[in-house]
This record gives sequence, structure tokens and C-alpha cells, in this order.
Amino acid sequence: MANVYESKPMKWVKKVGEKVVSNKGIQAISSGMMMVMGVILLGAVFQLLAVILQTVGVLDQTSGIYNALMVPYKVSMGFISVYVAFTIAYSYAKSLKMQALMAGLNSILIFLIAAAPIKTVTLAEDAGTFTGMDTMALDAKGMFVAIIVALTTVKLAHFFEKHNLVIKMPAAVPEFLQDTFRSLIPLTVNAAIWTLLGHGCVALTQTALPVLVTGLLGMPLAALTSVPGIIIIVVIASLLWTMGVHGTVAVYAAIAAPLMQYYATNYANHEAGTALVFMPIALFGIINCCGGTGNTLALCVMGLFSKSEQIKAVSKAAIVPGLFNINEPIIFGYPIMYNPILCIPFILNSVITMIICYFGYMLNIFKPAYISITANLPIGFAPYLTTLSWTNIFIPVIAFAVAFVCYWPFFKVYEKQLVEKEAMAKEAA
Repeated sequence: MANVYESKPMKWVKKVGEKVVSNKGIQAISSGMMMVMGVILLGAVFQLLAVILQTVGVLDQTSGIYNALMVPYKVSMGFISVYVAFTIAYSYAKSLKMQALMAGLNSILIFLIAAAPIKTVTLAEDAGTFTGMDTMALDAKGMFVAIIVALTTVKLAHFFEKHNLVIKMPAAVPEFLQDTFRSLIPLTVNAAIWTLLGHGCVALTQTALPVLVTGLLGMPLAALTSVPGIIIIVVIASLLWTMGVHGTVAVYAAIAAPLMQYYATNYANHEAGTALVFMPIALFGIINCCGGTGNTLALCVMGLFSKSEQIKAVSKAAIVPGLFNINEPIIFGYPIMYNPILCIPFILNSVITMIICYFGYMLNIFKPAYISITANLPIGFAPYLTTLSWTNIFIPVIAFAVAFVCYWPFFKVYEKQLVEKEAMAKEAA
């Protein structure tokens, strides 16, 4: 069993995981999404305040104060794809040692060309027409196009720079002007390509490009974000963590856009007074709802009473971070990484909890989230604040109970091994 990580399948999984995590495009998506968390959180704070005041009957949705409170949310989530187009391009360009700010601004321009075509709308009778930008896909609906635009525009610009297909200005010209002219040719080519794609899509299919892209991705996304798909993603992420690879980063690029769309869809349902929709993507958060990835708070609590000095010392150091779902001390201190004994419950407990919670959602015990809280809050706060449903507080409670049961027999085996090693070390000393 000790050599399980030396087997060919495990080595292959680790190699693939390392390649995914080290890929600059994947890193750009992950870091770019992290960069917009502040924007999302700002909107969520005002959204939460407005919803709470509405829930207790102080305000209603027609109130001027309610609408004023919702402005930060609508400006953040309503244009989230624009921000993502910038941050991912910025991160990707920075990793390629390009002018990152210019790349981010150019990405916004290209994204708006692709996803926000100019339309002429006939107004009410005898009121003429209005021509303007269609902004319907600038929220989470345009996320996939924003990601594609950000990566491809930077990659094309990098190709042009690498092959010196850029306008070079004399050294005496200010640097910002040099950057502007260097980006002119790749920017023009990118604009031409995405104008053709964006407006050609509308002309040929009468469908905006973001809608078409989402539709084309519908079947693979449906499989990826189904209950079995999310379980597989969680298993892969957890397995990579046990190999020292940041599993969350490896899979986050695949779930970021559907997760944002999940929150946006349900808040729209909330405003419309219609039923909130459960999407299996909601189950992904269960992987770290009680102590961090692998729900290790239960393991930490066990360790506080351990006979092993190593386990007890690590647990004391890890208990406070664990309450905020931060568990690197546990993963690297116990360790769980490359530990064939603890890796089994580390992966298994999340899967069991996900299945239990799935039935909880199906039975309407748990409420789907509609408020996008992204911060590392103490255990139990996020399940409540994203739903304003007290029953959702029981999700981390269930996770703790399941994790405790799963970890206990493996913990005792591992503890026995360490106690014996510590005793031998004392005798040798």
C-alpha cells in the first residue's frame, strides 16, 4: 500500500495534474478569476444587505433604497465578463512577459466587439428607433467568450511580438507610445477576427456569439456539471492534493464560469419571484465546507487528543486556520500528502457528503444559493449567507460527522504507526 503513489497510474495522474496546474493559460484563468473576487464580494455585500432588508419587510423591490443598494451588485455581476476579460488577459500577458495592462485593455475592447454587437431597436409606435450596444451578454452569460477572447488575443499578440510583426518606434519615443504602437497590428488583426465572428454569428444564426458558444458547450458542460461529473471533479481535485498538486487550481478553470452562472441565474429567479434552481455545481463547495479541502476539521479535532506528539502539535497549530477552511498545515503537517492511509478518507468523505447533500437539495431541505459570497468565512457562515436559509448551516455539520466517521479508523492506524516511531526515536536518543 505504501508504494501506491509509485504505481504507473498514479504517476500518470500526477504528471497530468502538474501539467494542467503549470499551464500558463490555466494559471491565467485561475488567477484572473481570483482577481475579480473583490468585485464580486463588493456586489455581494450590498446584495446581501438589500435582500435581508427585503426579507424582514423593511424594503421591497420597487423601493428606491432597494434599487440603490443593488447598484453595486448589478455593476459587478452585470459586467462580470468584462472584468474577467481584463483580468485573465492581464494575468496571461504577465506570465508571457508582455505589457500586461495593454493586453487587458485590448482584451476588453475585443470582448465588447465579440459579445456586445450594435443593434437597432424599434421603439414604441411613432417613437422611431434606437441604436446601441447589446449588453445582455456582459454578465455571467458571456463568461466563456470572455475567457476565450482573453486567451486568444494575448496568444496572437505574443505570436506577433515573437516574430517581430509589430510597429517599432525609436527609443526616444515615450514608453507608453511604444507600447501603443507595438500592440496596433495584433490588435487590428484580433479586432478583424472577432468582428467577423461576432457579427457573422448574428447575421447567419440570428444568435449572439455568447449564446451560440454556450449552446455548443451545452452537452459537454451538462456532463461536466452533472452530479456524477462534479463528483469526478472533486475526486480528481482531492487526489491531486494528496500528491502535492494544488487540485483546486487544476479544476477551477472548468467550473468557474458555470459557478458564476449558477449564482446569476438564481438571483434572477429570486428577483422574479420564481423558484430557485438547484444545479449540481453547488455540490463542489462541499469539498472544503468544514476545515478546508477534504473537510479536515474532524481530523484536526481528533488530533488534539492524539497520543502522537507530532499529530497533537500539528492539530494545535491547524485548529484556528481550519475554522476558516484553511488546512495546509494539516495536508503538509500530518501529512496527508503522499500518505496512503489518510488519502482514502480524505477523498471518500467529500463524495459521501455530496451524495447526502444532493438528496437534501432534492427534498428541499437545503436551499440553492443565489448570493455570491466568495470570501473565506468561518465554517457555516457561507452556507447561510449565500442562501439566507438556516437549514443550509447543517451542510458543514453533516460534512463534519461524515468526515469524522471516515477518518477515525484510518486515523487510529496512522496514529499507532507514529506513536511506535516516536517511542523508538526516544529509545534511540
